[in-house]
Amino acid sequence: MSQFVHVIMTRFNVPTKGWDETRSGFKPLTEEWLEDRFRLFRKYVLPSYKNQTNQNYIWLTFFDINTSEKFRNIIKEIETEYPVFKAVFVEDFDVMKTKAVEIIPQFLQADTKFVITSELDNDDMLHKDYVKTVQEHFKPIHDLVIDLRRGFQLTMLPDRKAVVTVYNAVANPFVSLAESVDSFKTVLKERAHNSYRHYEHFSIEDSKEMYIQIIHQFNMMNATFKHKAVPEVNFSEFGMTKDTDFTIDSFKTMKHNISRIPFVIQHMMKKFKK
Repeated sequence: MSQFVHVIMTRFNVPTKGWDETRSGFKPLTEEWLEDRFRLFRKYVLPSYKNQTNQNYIWLTFFDINTSEKFRNIIKEIETEYPVFKAVFVEDFDVMKTKAVEIIPQFLQADTKFVITSELDNDDMLHKDYVKTVQEHFKPIHDLVIDLRRGFQLTMLPDRKAVVTVYNAVANPFVSLAESVDSFKTVLKERAHNSYRHYEHFSIEDSKEMYIQIIHQFNMMNATFKHKAVPEVNFSEFGMTKDTDFTIDSFKTMKHNISRIPFVIQHMMKKFKK
């Protein structure tokens, strides 16, 4: 029996209204942007998917219909290399939402009752048990929010160094949604992930870091939060090897944690006043 199918959706270079520049002032979707994003994707993101202990999922990755032949050839290489990865070309984000609902039924079996969907960025890595954990937290409830709350933010520095901070948030960008096949709209139906905080049904995992959100110069919005920086991470659990993992910069880690002191004091005072 196939009680559910799990579909991960990634928006790679789909045009989005209002996205005129990255947080560092770069123009998005340019040749330079795509070169950098495909480099990150192939070096860090794709290996973390290949490293999943549960490979029972579909990965729909959406691209701009005007993507050049140069990058289309790279996309074809990835499809051949990892058949779970399936490229879809669309005009914009609204078409992407519609297309996802149209495509997913082809993966359903006669006895499938639910669809689990996750929307993940093309520059973020998954813990090897991400897919396994999402599916273990499934319950046969329509509009069930599967909320993996703990992860890391990795701020890239020159020479493959990094500062890694903890990240723990309700209904963060790594949330998934389970819906009945009779009325599913996918996790894309809410434009902001934090909208899922207001849903009634939750299945929560917060015992272990299940993802790494990469912070780099071409990010659209993400920035390093004032959360605690950690001195070490087992990068192999996220699909990295000795040739691709990072060295955590101990000085900048200490500097980051010192800079948090006023923030922590302010937070403690607020709690005390309550």
